[in-house]
Amino acid sequence: MKVSLSGKKALVVGATGGMGSAVAGMLCNNGVNCVVLGRDKNKLNELEQSYSSGEVRFKSIISDISNIDSIRERSAEAIEYLEGLNFLIHCAGIYNKSKADECDLEVWDDVLDTNLRSTYHFARHTLPEITKSPGGAVVRINSRDAVHTGIGIQTLQKRAIDGYMEVLFEDVREHGTKVCTINPGFVNTAMVNPERLIPERMIQPSDVSELIKFVLMTSATACPTEISLQPQRSPWKIQGHHI
Repeated sequence: MKVSLSGKKALVVGATGGMGSAVAGMLCNNGVNCVVLGRDKNKLNELEQSYSSGEVRFKSIISDISNIDSIRERSAEAIEYLEGLNFLIHCAGIYNKSKADECDLEVWDDVLDTNLRSTYHFARHTLPEITKSPGGAVVRINSRDAVHTGIGIQTLQKRAIDGYMEVLFEDVREHGTKVCTINPGFVNTAMVNPERLIPERMIQPSDVSELIKFVLMTSATACPTEISLQPQRSPWKIQGHHI
């Protein structure tokens, strides 16, 4: 049975980033009503101008997802505006690099609040609505695991998110709710270093948004729970570097 996204309702977290804005566009173009969250007011205004005049309902909200109270309030606001919720798409994240004996613990806490804790707080405040009917989904954009010196906090939050999402699937699968973690390699966004990498060889934000579309449209009898994505060709400008 073919799955249609038209008329569904989604909350997109991190919509002002490269991947998040591509996801918002994909959803709107497929008839999904959206509330999108982000920190960049100008980019939110751009999204509003692009999609609020279309056939779908669209609202953008500035949000601090490192704040638990803000997560609860924005989740409730999205559910009220959309009159329900089917999909939670979490694309937000920050990056910090430092060795264990040099790290600023306040910065590490900020990474955990923004990347990890927001993942389960958003789930906690939206799942009671998402699980009311089959066909809902929680999708988290995470990252590939490439261990090297100085990325302790990134490795910690990445593996914690993977583990949480794995258990979350078991918690909600009988409701017909899909849970998927997507772990891409280098994606052509502002978070990567263009001096070291070739943008056109990286994964493109549209590649990620199409993958999310695939997850949301997967039949009711199957669930892609974890997907790894790599650039087809090495994006490094200097040969011999590893992804």
